[in-house]
Amino acid sequence: MTEIFLIFVIFIQVSLHFGSIVQYEYIKQEFAPLYGKLFCQGLSESSLMDCVILSVQSKSVSFFFNKDEHVCRWDCVFLANHACKTYCTEPWSYYAIKWKTNAALSRPTTSSSVYNGDSSLWGAHYATNGAMSPTGIYIFSSNFEMSPWLKVQLIDSNMITFVRVYNRRDEVGERFHDVAVEVSPDGSGNFVQRGFYKGPGLTDQVIEILCDYPTSGKYVRIRIIEGPSNIINIAEVEIYAV
Repeated sequence: MTEIFLIFVIFIQVSLHFGSIVQYEYIKQEFAPLYGKLFCQGLSESSLMDCVILSVQSKSVSFFFNKDEHVCRWDCVFLANHACKTYCTEPWSYYAIKWKTNAALSRPTTSSSVYNGDSSLWGAHYATNGAMSPTGIYIFSSNFEMSPWLKVQLIDSNMITFVRVYNRRDEVGERFHDVAVEVSPDGSGNFVQRGFYKGPGLTDQVIEILCDYPTSGKYVRIRIIEGPSNIINIAEVEIYAV
């Protein structure tokens, strides 16, 4: 039977309201992730609920729990070319935020720019085509600019919970930094920030960005918001909704 653990977290949104109650569900997964951890935060002598609370506090999309030794591993850094070994076999269990679909797969994309204007090598469409090039081509890459961005149009309005980004896999992973996840109902420019990743990222890193709370939107924009000259490289982006 599927195990579901609910956690209710208080977020304070000064400009909107106080004490908003937000619900996220961490569900025990039947299958391990297709990638492995580089390192995680750890806590011994912990309960499953301790693990849930620590994960919410760190905005972790997933965590591992050892039910026999009562050990929690959360806030993990994942790499795409690593296999999930130690934490993906009994007595460890893998829990992740509930989701139904990757709403970004094969969806239309636009961007602030394309590197050298060459969409055949670095077009925005490579970010949602379901493939992850191991090289610096056939990925999305912007030009160097102050605030480069990638925008994905979903098929309909979705309740978005988190975004998973597969960073560039061959080099210069540190280019992915100070990234805002912004959501809009219509793509007209009315975007609001719902997630943030400070970074900098690592080469080949799988970066999961949890929204502050589940947010309805049809357009999702991933944008670097700090620094005078930036370039954004994305091998693949997945947008998860419930």
